[in-house]
Amino acid sequence: MVDSIKNLLPTFRAEVPPAIDIETLYDRSLTIRASVDEVQFTLYLALMLVVLVIFIFLRNVAATVIPAIALPMSIVGTFSVMYLFGYSLDNISLMALTLCVGFVVDDAIVMLENITRHIEQGKSVLQATLEGSREIVFTIISMTSRSRRCSSRCFSWAVSWDACCTSSRSPSWPRC
Repeated sequence: MVDSIKNLLPTFRAEVPPAIDIETLYDRSLTIRASVDEVQFTLYLALMLVVLVIFIFLRNVAATVIPAIALPMSIVGTFSVMYLFGYSLDNISLMALTLCVGFVVDDAIVMLENITRHIEQGKSVLQATLEGSREIVFTIISMTSRSRRCSSRCFSWAVSWDACCTSSRSPSWPRC
């Protein structure tokens, strides 16, 4: 959208008298694009590191393929839900997406490690999955709960800062 507006600027300049100068005062699209690029890089790096760490420590290709498929699918699912609910992709939602990928990775590694331990004890895959899941379901719930509390604090701080920066109550309030 910003590029299309920039492309229209010469047309606007041609339409107005020469005494009027149309210039861009501040272009926030540069920092927004940099933020999006940084989040993309972070997500790719996280995916590669997760797959590498799981492969190095578990030495199991099947256990490595699971998070390699689950992480991109969770991101695609997140974008689908955001689209369905009409959410935009801004810095706060990108921060939340990065945090949520960390939640998924953290929970998946704990679960996978416990199931692998049961398989190495000689149990069948189904039995190891059921027993391993049953053993750590409370741990997964508490880890997720803790992570949600931390991220909700970050989110509430970001929302209050945004309200502070966009408030018109006082001209002395800081502007972002």
